[in-house]
Amino acid sequence: MLRQAIRGARWHYAAGTSSSPRAFSAVAARRLDYGGPNDKVTFYEQDAPGKKRRRIDPEAEEIQEREEVQNELSRIHEELKELEKGPFHPDSPFIQSLPEKDRQIALEALRKYDEEHGDSENGPTLDDVFDEELDDMLKKEFEGMALEEEENWQGRQKLDTRQQVKARDLDTIANHPFVAKFKKMLRRFKDEEADERTRQELWKSYRRCKQAVPGFLESITPDEAQAVWNSQASSQSSNTTRSTHLQTLVQDTTSVGRTLATLQILTFIEALHDGGSTTEALVTWEAYQSELSQKKEDLEEYWMQGVRLFAAESNPQRAQDIALAFLANDQSRQPRILIPVIIAWAKIPGEEAEVKAWTLYLQLKTFLGPDMTMEDYDQISISLLSAGRLDTAIAIFKDMMVTRQDPSKDSTAVYREVLGLAGNLQASSINEQAVNKVSLSVLTMLPRQFQNRFFFASWMKKLIGMGHVDSAALVIELMYERGVRPDAKHLNGLIAGWLREGNAESRDKAEALAWSMIQHRIKTVWQRYELTKPAPEVQVQSQKTGSRRLPPFMQREIPPAGIETFSILLLHYTRRGEDDMIKYLVKCLGDAQIQPNSYFMNHLLYAELRKQDIKALWTKFQKMSVSVRPDLETYACLWDCAKLQYDRGRPAFDSGFPSARQLFANMVQWYSQLPPHAQRITRAEFSKELFDQIVRCFCLSKDVPGTLVALYSMRAAFGFAPDDVTARLIILQVARLAGVPAGTPKHRLRRLSSTPRSKENIAQVSRLLEILGERKSMGLRAQGLGIEQLDPHEREQYQLEIIADLLRIVLSRTENLDPVQVERKITLAATEMGVDGIDLGQPIGVDDSQLL
Repeated sequence: MLRQAIRGARWHYAAGTSSSPRAFSAVAARRLDYGGPNDKVTFYEQDAPGKKRRRIDPEAEEIQEREEVQNELSRIHEELKELEKGPFHPDSPFIQSLPEKDRQIALEALRKYDEEHGDSENGPTLDDVFDEELDDMLKKEFEGMALEEEENWQGRQKLDTRQQVKARDLDTIANHPFVAKFKKMLRRFKDEEADERTRQELWKSYRRCKQAVPGFLESITPDEAQAVWNSQASSQSSNTTRSTHLQTLVQDTTSVGRTLATLQILTFIEALHDGGSTTEALVTWEAYQSELSQKKEDLEEYWMQGVRLFAAESNPQRAQDIALAFLANDQSRQPRILIPVIIAWAKIPGEEAEVKAWTLYLQLKTFLGPDMTMEDYDQISISLLSAGRLDTAIAIFKDMMVTRQDPSKDSTAVYREVLGLAGNLQASSINEQAVNKVSLSVLTMLPRQFQNRFFFASWMKKLIGMGHVDSAALVIELMYERGVRPDAKHLNGLIAGWLREGNAESRDKAEALAWSMIQHRIKTVWQRYELTKPAPEVQVQSQKTGSRRLPPFMQREIPPAGIETFSILLLHYTRRGEDDMIKYLVKCLGDAQIQPNSYFMNHLLYAELRKQDIKALWTKFQKMSVSVRPDLETYACLWDCAKLQYDRGRPAFDSGFPSARQLFANMVQWYSQLPPHAQRITRAEFSKELFDQIVRCFCLSKDVPGTLVALYSMRAAFGFAPDDVTARLIILQVARLAGVPAGTPKHRLRRLSSTPRSKENIAQVSRLLEILGERKSMGLRAQGLGIEQLDPHEREQYQLEIIADLLRIVLSRTENLDPVQVERKITLAATEMGVDGIDLGQPIGVDDSQLL
C-alpha cells in the first residue's frame, strides 16, 4: 500500500510540472493505517521544482461530496414530511397562502369533511404508495434505461466504425483512375462551354465508373449528380438517346435514396415524350401529380406539360378539361396552352371534334386578342391542313390575312354578328352549343374577295417558305374544290419545294408533277397546230409514277408547263449530273415549242463547266445566244470557264475559246446594248467576286495592258476599284512574268510559286508597290493633303493609280519600251476590248520606268 501511495505521489509530482493552472492530485486510499493507531501518511503537492509545497487532504473531495449528499437527503426528507401532511394541512404552504378570510372558510370546510369521512391521518401515506411493487417496477425501469443506454453506446460505436469505413471507401473510390477521369470530364463540362463531344465523353466516363467502381453512385455529391443531369438534359443527341440517358439517371438517383428536383422531373417527362414513350410519360406525370401540384415552383409548366401529353396521346377531352381549369384559376396564365388541344381535336374524325376545335380556336383568339401572332396562326392552320380540315384551315389563314386590317372579317366578329352578341366578346360566352346552332360552315365561310388565285398563292408561298410543301399541295386541292383553277406558277412552287427537301419520296412527286405538266404542254401545242403526227408521249412519267399513288390534284387536269418548269428540272438534273435526262429535257423543250431563256441557257453552260468541257460550253453559248439574250450570270459562267482556259497549269484547254480581251469586248458589247433600266440592274448585281475573277483571268493570260484597261473600264462602268485582293493578284502576275521561263511545262507551273526565286520576286514586287505608294503619298502631302483626308471615292482612285503605275513600269521594263510606246500598247488593248475613249490614267515618267 505504501509503494502505491508513493507511486501516486511521484506521478503527481511529474504532472505538476505542466503549464496547467492546477496540477493533478494523486488520490490515496480512504484510510491508511500502518501498524499503530497513530501511523498515517501525509500528502503534499508542489507545482514545480523550487516551489513551495502545500499539504493536501486526499479525502477532502470525498468528504465534501458526502456532505452534499447528506444535505440533499435531509432536504428530501423535509419535503417528504411536507408531502405527508398533504396540501390541505393547516400549516401547508397552500393554506397559508390564502387570505385570512378564505383561510378560515377553507379550514372550516376541511373540519366538517373530516368529521363526515374520518380523520385524514388515517388515509394512505407515502409508505403505502411507495411499496415493494413500485420499487420493483422502478428498478426494472432503471435497468431498462441502463440497457438502452448501453445499446445506444454500442450503436454509436458501430456508426462511428461505419463512418470510418465509409471514409476509407471514399478515399479508395476517389483514387480510382476511372473516377479521376470522370472528375476531369466533369470539371471540363463545368468550366468550359461544353460541346456535344464533351457531353458524350462525360456520359461514357460516368457509365464506366458505375460499372467498374463499387460504391461509385453513393460517392457522387449532389452537385456532381446535377452536373451529369444537366449535361444529358441539354444534349443535342437524338431524342431516343436523350430519353434513355435520363431514365438511367433517374434509376441511379432513386437507387441511392435521393429525390429528384421539380425541374428534373419535368425534364424527364418531356424527354420520355420526345423519345416516343408518351404513355410512359403520362404514367410518370400522374405519379407525381399529388407531389408537384402542391408546389408553387414550376406549377404552370407542370400543368401545361400534362395538356401536351394528353393531347399527344389522343385524349383531347382530358387535355381540354385541364387547360380550361388551368386558365380559369388564373387569368394571367398563357392561353396558348389551348393550341395543342385544338390540334388534337383536329386529328379526331367527325364533325363533333371539328366543332370542339373551332370553339377552342375562338376562345384562344378571345383570350389573346391583339397578342395572337403569325406563328400561332401558322401552327394551327398547318396542323388543320395536315389533318384534312381544309375549310377550318382556310378560315384561320383568312383571319391571319385580315389581322389588324379588316376586323369585320375576323372569325370572332362573324361569331358575334351571327349570334347577335353585343359588346366585347368573352371567352366564357363561346361554347359548342352556339357553334352547332349557327352551323360551322357559316362561321368558316370565306368572303368572296378571297376567292381568287392570289389569296391561295400567298398561302402556298408562305407554306413552302416554311418547308411545309405537302400542306401547300393540300391548298392546291382546296383550290380545285373551291372552283379556283391553279396555274403553272402554283405548281412550279410545289416542284421546287419538293426538290429542296431532298428525300426520294419528295423527289419522285416533284418529277412526276413536272413531267405531267410537260406532257400536257406538248399535247396542247400539237393540238393547237393541228399536226397530223401524234404528240410524243413523255416516257419519264410512266416510269416514275407507275407503281405509286398520285396526289388527288395530280389526277385532275393540271396546267401546262412553262419555261420555268423546264428550268427547275434542268437545275435538278445538272446538280445530280444526269446527262441523259438533261438531253431528254432539251429534246422535250423543242417538242413543247418553248423558247429557252437565259436561266435555262446558264444551267446548260454550268453543266458543261462542271465537266470542264470548254469547247462544248463555248459552242452552246454561241448557238443559244443567237436567240437568247445573255445576262450577268451568263458572263459569270464564261469567266469561270476562262479561268480554266487561261490557267496553263490545268489540262483543260480549247483553242477556239476567245482570249481575255475578246471575252471582255463581248461582255462590254452586251452591256452597252442593254436598256438603261437593265443596265442599272446589272450594275447593282455586279459583284466583287466577278470583278476579282475578271482580273484573275487577265493575270493568268499575262496580259499586262489588258489588266490595266480592265481595271479602269470596270471602275468606270461598275464602280469597282482595286483592293488588297486585287493587289495580291497583280503582284503574283508580275512575279510570274519574271520568274517563269518560256516553254515551262504545265505540270511545273503550279510548283514554281513555292520556289525561293519566286518568293524573292514576290517580295521585290511588293516592295516596289510600297515605294510607288510612298511617292504618291508624298505628292499628296506636297499639296497639303493626307490619305486619311480623302473621301472613299478619291481613295479608291488613289489605289487604282498606284497599281496602274506598277503595271506601266512592268510593261516598260519587261518589253524594253519607252513611256510613249507603253501608252500606245495600252491604247491598242483598249480598242481590242471595246472601251475606246475611257480615261486610262497618267503615263509614267522616264525616271519611274527604271524602278523595277
